[in-house]
Amino acid sequence: SEAGQCPGRLVTPETPLAAMIATLPKYYFDAVDPVSFLMDREIRAVEDESGLRVTRVPFELRPAPAELTDPTDPFWASRWSEAQSLTAESLLVPHLVPRSRKAHELFLHAETSGLGRDALEEIFNAFFVKGLDIGRVDVLVGIGRSLGLDHTETKAVLDVDRFEAEAGHLTETADAAGVSTVPCLVAPDARLEGFHNQAAIGTLLAGR
Repeated sequence: SEAGQCPGRLVTPETPLAAMIATLPKYYFDAVDPVSFLMDREIRAVEDESGLRVTRVPFELRPAPAELTDPTDPFWASRWSEAQSLTAESLLVPHLVPRSRKAHELFLHAETSGLGRDALEEIFNAFFVKGLDIGRVDVLVGIGRSLGLDHTETKAVLDVDRFEAEAGHLTETADAAGVSTVPCLVAPDARLEGFHNQAAIGTLLAGR
């Protein structure tokens, strides 16, 4: 997709991410989407080279009560095929596509400690490289511990769904802003939908 005009201003919820979302470019992702995974890698490379930063915003493509995704579903099969064509790395095709809500909750929990960017990288690698089930709380707690987050607190946060409402609200506000799919990188005056390389991302973030 080519960069185009944004349909409107994002109305942000009263959450820890609200202030950042209001000012920085936003990257909408789903933790179980392979194209989101690869696009995030491109964005990281641009961030590391330029010093620019992007706010990452979780967007659940198939929230409950929708049925769990069958990996053989034509849409998801095409996503995996597209993703594999974009990288020389062999991505693990899961037997089950878990709901991404819990992984998104861990991301939001880590974000409160300034570790959201690192947490998302570990979540993506756990699912697409290591083949772990990121719908399981014990797997997510392990990821949190690897980042230095307190084991007991992280488990409690996930067990009581502390960030469930925020994760859902962020998806709803994305819908209101005209974001209907991921990956999607949104700047004040333009957006990139689908996978784009570092050159396109750098141009968008630099406002050129």
